[in-house]
Amino acid sequence: MKDKYILESGSEFDEVSDIAIRLKVLAGEIYSMQTSLEWLKRQLFPSSASGEYLDRFAEQRGLERRAAVKAAGTLTFRVNETRSTAVTIPRGTVISTDTEVPVRVYTTENSELPANTYSVTVAAEAEQAGYRGNINAGTATIPVSMPSEIDSVTNQSPFRGGSDEESDTTLRERIRDSYIGRPNGMNAAYYIALALSVPGIAKAGVISKQRGAGTVNVYVSGTANSTVSNEKLAEVQSIMNRERELNVDVLVAGATAREYDLDVAVTAKAGYETAEVTSMINAAFEAYLDSIPIGGRLYLSTLGKYLLDTGCIETYEFDMSMANTTAAGSKYFAPGDVNIEVS
Repeated sequence: MKDKYILESGSEFDEVSDIAIRLKVLAGEIYSMQTSLEWLKRQLFPSSASGEYLDRFAEQRGLERRAAVKAAGTLTFRVNETRSTAVTIPRGTVISTDTEVPVRVYTTENSELPANTYSVTVAAEAEQAGYRGNINAGTATIPVSMPSEIDSVTNQSPFRGGSDEESDTTLRERIRDSYIGRPNGMNAAYYIALALSVPGIAKAGVISKQRGAGTVNVYVSGTANSTVSNEKLAEVQSIMNRERELNVDVLVAGATAREYDLDVAVTAKAGYETAEVTSMINAAFEAYLDSIPIGGRLYLSTLGKYLLDTGCIETYEFDMSMANTTAAGSKYFAPGDVNIEVS
């Protein structure tokens, strides 16, 4: 712009002159406008849209971004000596993990430790929604607001079912799949769409003729690959019975877990602590497994991309025992043993 001005006017100008300041401001505004136009162009197509604009494309396909979900589990409260009276454990009793990055969980029901007993187990969930709430067994042991009469507390089993809000990448893939596999009343996509129309059903897979000609088996799982209750299975079965093709026997069942172990060595970027890297890598691993459909295939290359996308590592190296794997048509991938070495 400066060169053009000099060419057209035939005169030089000082860098601190009024015209120089005007040209700099104008150049900045033009650059800002071009950047905004480029961003707007990306929002015109579901393959490149993000955030709110991607949500709008999902709505056009009858889809909705999955919200973050809290992990759920149980807490066991104990006393060293029995008492002659019951001890009340109110809803909202908070316990923290003893890990480097603490995770707080709380009881979701009013309960009590009966008289003359040593322990009671109470339903609980993570305080914050997300994958971080999926804690291992025996880690929630630090009382925050526990009744003074209780001597110790722990979670005898892991907390599971927690998931982050669905990412743009995963939602974009679901939108793409809605165009590729269009339900036509007689294909697998039709039965999957029926199952996913039920609130609480996050994944569905279909196997035809498993019980013979004219049969269809539909396998479903909940948010973050959680187990589907019998009531929810009955709700899906009712829809299938009403909407199925003529002379087709449809059976709805809960999908089962196909555990996959993670054994990886990573190099952390500067500024990231080991505990933080471990937590982020574990969350990315669970997020990738959650993105794989029932009966889908796990690719190490895609898993590696999820790990790098955390932004906390420079490199990664999988153990030789890991390989691309396909789950059976009635199974979903779930985390198995996790070993993360950080250097």
